[in-house]
Amino acid sequence: MTITINYYPKKTKRFSIGLGQDVGSLRSMVNMLQVFVINSPIQKKLIKRLSWRMSDQTLHKKYLKILSSSPVRATVKDLSIEYKKLKHTNASPNIRGILQGIMDGQKYARDRNNNLLLDPEGKPYKLSMRSWAIRNFISLAISLGFLNWNRVNGDITLTAFGYQLATAKHFSTEELTNDETKLFTRAFISLPYAVGFMRTLKNTPNGLNKFELGEKFGFAGEEGFVSFGSKIFIDALKEAYRKNDEKLAKTINSNWESTSDKYIRSLASLLGKLNFVHTSKQKIKYKDEEQKDRSFKISIYSLTGLGRQALGYALGLSSHPRSKKNIIWDMLATKGSQQTYIRTVRALILKELSESRYLTTELLATRINNNRINSKRVLNGELVTADEIIDHITGLNGIGLEITSSHRGFILKDKISDFEIPVLATDLPHKDNVIKQQDELRPMLKHVNHKYLQLVELAFESSRNSEYSQFETLTMELVLKYLDFSGKSLGGANKPDGVAWDPLGNFLIFDTKAYKHGYTLSNNTDRVARYINDVRDKDIQRISRWWQSIPTYIDVKNKLQFVYISGSFTGHYLRLLNDLRSRTRAKGGLVTVEKLLLTTERYLAEADYTHKELFDDWMDDNIEHEEYFYSLQDALKQHWN
Repeated sequence: MTITINYYPKKTKRFSIGLGQDVGSLRSMVNMLQVFVINSPIQKKLIKRLSWRMSDQTLHKKYLKILSSSPVRATVKDLSIEYKKLKHTNASPNIRGILQGIMDGQKYARDRNNNLLLDPEGKPYKLSMRSWAIRNFISLAISLGFLNWNRVNGDITLTAFGYQLATAKHFSTEELTNDETKLFTRAFISLPYAVGFMRTLKNTPNGLNKFELGEKFGFAGEEGFVSFGSKIFIDALKEAYRKNDEKLAKTINSNWESTSDKYIRSLASLLGKLNFVHTSKQKIKYKDEEQKDRSFKISIYSLTGLGRQALGYALGLSSHPRSKKNIIWDMLATKGSQQTYIRTVRALILKELSESRYLTTELLATRINNNRINSKRVLNGELVTADEIIDHITGLNGIGLEITSSHRGFILKDKISDFEIPVLATDLPHKDNVIKQQDELRPMLKHVNHKYLQLVELAFESSRNSEYSQFETLTMELVLKYLDFSGKSLGGANKPDGVAWDPLGNFLIFDTKAYKHGYTLSNNTDRVARYINDVRDKDIQRISRWWQSIPTYIDVKNKLQFVYISGSFTGHYLRLLNDLRSRTRAKGGLVTVEKLLLTTERYLAEADYTHKELFDDWMDDNIEHEEYFYSLQDALKQHWN
């Protein structure tokens, strides 16, 4: 295997390559590959469709030339561009991209009067698949080794392996032939993510749900791989069903899904088509408001006999040669502003381990930091740390590679396909403040799982998307998992983000705030005051009765406290905090995620650091980094010594 470092002085093309989220049909993938085979049945069918579904004659002429040239070369834009859908109108029946001529969507084409449109044979036809979905097919085909993508000019071409699949014999009565199934099997046992998925299921005969899988799968804990915790999801569903709130239950089932959870669902579907993974239902029991036994079901995934056999081929078990894993630099991180740095470090780890055995983290760090191209360091002056490398190796194992360790160092057991590490002059690897803060915290967290370092990044993600909601759920997962509290993540309108209580009757209301430049408390203290009044007054006439699930023995008059969690605080936060304390007659504090992680570590590491000391640290006014970090660091160092 050869891993090369290539320098690109100019801006290159970008394309998201990875797991192919929501790719629903392997048959459609074969059809897509046949488009690149001149005079194949699918290409002939495509050319006929282009003749009557393309209104842009310039594009039509261009595409006919592309499809008749050997080899067929087309950009991602050529393959997937579409007409923009206007609001309150049906999608255009005309197509602009090549693959739209052969890849159908779910809905039938209709005119302005909502009448079905007919093809030249007088039959209704379906609208094309949307551009985003087509790009997912392309992305997965690249990851599986069927297509090649050129980052300089953006051209997509068919690989020799892809040609084998595209030209395999097929009969219209079959979804996949035996030959096609064998080729797909070979592809999926070479895709690290698929291997990682199946390996996670290997020793779980009863199966796992997507949230349980998400805690172990991929680069668990980083952006793009933050999963809603299984317990939080199930508890929320129990609460919705207990109150007979079908609308809320439906919202939780459909919206409580991170990118990682979607990857898992998509992989489960694809591996299911090869009979490697079986999807079934798990019964979850709960009691309704009248204390009657009820239940609902959630999907769980388990490995089939064929799946175990395929995994054996991937891992080289029972005298089978271990499958060569298909790696592309672009799949080594999926999201975030630090993609370039993280992908490059992980690729350099694989490069060093592919060239030498038994490398310690210290030696790996030295070698990686000394990698050069054109006399300059690849990492552009940044220094990777030994502690950082351990977390990266954990992630590389999570996506399906196998890197083992001993007292002598690390060994990469997999053979990897040739790939390049691109060094882009316009996007050199660098560490932002988030990664630097994570670097500072990483060696101090010896008991807290390093996946929770992702809280540092989530805390500064102010856009309202699925990752935003995960800040509150991941925070509550940390609190409930490590700090000996009972409680739940609530969220939603007119509710705190989470609540927790301990055996001594202490009760906490949590409000999490993700803001890029720090949180000011402005325009929010009235909301937290309302939460406090809600739980104290227990007025059933109020819109939300979230407090009904809190044990009755909790003394919310005297033992209630509130906590704001954020990346940092700014503005007149102390004045607003003290005003809220005074108005509610409750103790309250502002806790940065950094302080949350460090105090959690102290609680786990020190027997005499109890809830009393934890509350003291959370409720004091030492809110700035310099006011708490060094004292907490010194306390932890004393414990290590």
